[in-house]
Amino acid sequence: MRSRHLPLSLWLRHPVVAANATFLARGTENGELAHEVRGLGRAGRLVHRRSRRLGRWSKRACSAAAASTAHRASALAAADTTRVLGFSYHTTAARGWAISATEARPLLAATLRTIDEEVSAGVTTHHQSRSRLITAIAYLLLAVDAVALFTVVALLLNLDWAAPQPAPMATAVAFSLFGAGVQAKLAVELGRRAWTRRVGGGEGVVITWTAVLLLVVSGCAAVSILLRLRHEGDLVDQTSVATAIGLVLAGCTLAAPWIIVQQETFDGSPLTRRAATLTRVITRADAEHHRHLRQAHRHLTRARRLTARVHHEHDRALARAARYYLPAHRTILLSRSLAGPSPDHPLSPTAPGTGLPIRLPVDRTPLTTPLDQARAAVAEAEALAGQGLRATMA
Repeated sequence: MRSRHLPLSLWLRHPVVAANATFLARGTENGELAHEVRGLGRAGRLVHRRSRRLGRWSKRACSAAAASTAHRASALAAADTTRVLGFSYHTTAARGWAISATEARPLLAATLRTIDEEVSAGVTTHHQSRSRLITAIAYLLLAVDAVALFTVVALLLNLDWAAPQPAPMATAVAFSLFGAGVQAKLAVELGRRAWTRRVGGGEGVVITWTAVLLLVVSGCAAVSILLRLRHEGDLVDQTSVATAIGLVLAGCTLAAPWIIVQQETFDGSPLTRRAATLTRVITRADAEHHRHLRQAHRHLTRARRLTARVHHEHDRALARAARYYLPAHRTILLSRSLAGPSPDHPLSPTAPGTGLPIRLPVDRTPLTTPLDQARAAVAEAEALAGQGLRATMA
């Protein structure tokens, strides 16, 4: 069969394509195969380069999906996590030492129901509670007491304020903190023992001696501050002013620990303490649950975004790879059209738009594997999220 020739316009517009088609038309099938292998080699190198990028993104997506799964598991387990109930002095107000939020909810409901029944019966103990503001003011007054004691001790030691020596300064600080700390500890201990006796009875000997000791310590501190200020007032002929200021500071020194005693003594009832402790357990469990859910949603959103990026890059890589081997197929089709149809090489019905069937296909596994892994990880994380949502609604 006589070979046909390409038109002059094709030679002018695409000389390389025309030359390759003419060369292949005069050759054998091995020439077509070699021409196709060159195009597929370029496509394979592109796939290899893009597969490394897709692998990194897929790894990040799988890590984000795994983190989302872990956080959702932690969110589901937050209600069943055992938590410690308060401190040692709350043992009379709570059952046991540790409890989970799942166990605490029915106990809290029963405790609140009992409190409502007793309040309806006229019990007013449940309305009492310790004010955080008043307690803070009391400790602030004790801090003022410590500063006043520091001033008194510093004046007794003749501390030079212009160039203070380390030893007298350390002594004054230690004595002032020691006096204020002892008063605070005695006040807290006296208040707790008084609360225990008020709600449950018991011996009052320890309470009495603790109250006497606190009264003596706070009274001596108040008298020392008053006398020192009067002495300083006598030196400057301002005795009345110094006495008034001394009485104010002495009153603060005397009243501060007893305010703490009052706050500790009237700190609610055992039922209200128990309800507060159970409420803290439930609140902490709910906060942990919602925190893990937020983190799981954040990681799942990141995994979805990375998976979408992997999918987009996968499609782009396939499209770029097709640009390398499809021109080779079109050149082969053009060369076969020059040689005429052959029984061994029938033309495709869609030629030349789609090209020949790929005899040496491009290996898409490096591109499809990262995409499949990312999709599987995201699907597993979404399935666990759906199970958690159904469990929460149930």
